[in-house]
Amino acid sequence: MRPVNVLMQILLFSIVPVISWCKKGASPASGKEPVQILILGLKDNVKSNYYVKDMISEETGIWVDSIDLQFNHIIAHNIENFTDKSTCVFIRPDTERFASICNKISVSGEGENSSSDLSHVSREDLQEVLDQADADYLLVLNQHYLKWQEEPMRTVFHIVSYTLYNKDKERVYSGNQYFTSMKLENADKIKQLSRKSATRIASAVAKVIDR
Repeated sequence: MRPVNVLMQILLFSIVPVISWCKKGASPASGKEPVQILILGLKDNVKSNYYVKDMISEETGIWVDSIDLQFNHIIAHNIENFTDKSTCVFIRPDTERFASICNKISVSGEGENSSSDLSHVSREDLQEVLDQADADYLLVLNQHYLKWQEEPMRTVFHIVSYTLYNKDKERVYSGNQYFTSMKLENADKIKQLSRKSATRIASAVAKVIDR
């Protein structure tokens, strides 16, 4: 094999990790370090003005004990796949590893008025969680609210409330997004329907951090 060809192969293999890293959302061209954001979905955060857990399970095909986990997983997965010219990288954790901090985060209100609170979480606990995930911020999925309405047409509003916190437990940004369906759908359909809303959540958070 000619020396030139060998050199070209070495160069090609050396840039593969960089290309892979770019796909994670970092922006090496900007000269800025990536900012990692840990996504945490809370336990028992799927609420409704109409549906009880048994009804949700029957219509979605998701086991009752897994409803919150699955809904959080779907939204977090779509947020994690956010790609833009941003320094932000969204990461999903191993849920069980961070169960202790999830149990200390309180939520008040419903739907558009839902908000979370870290008053029962110490700075040390938060720092430990962020360090374990190598993250700079915490994005809490406060609530996934299923708002059923009969008129003017039968519709389920999926209202996802979220709050972004920094390492000092300060609330940096809060908001909510929604998507709709004619009825409760299975997990794959919810994943598809929620994609745009999850992207808007990621985009709003990225704009706050990048500015």
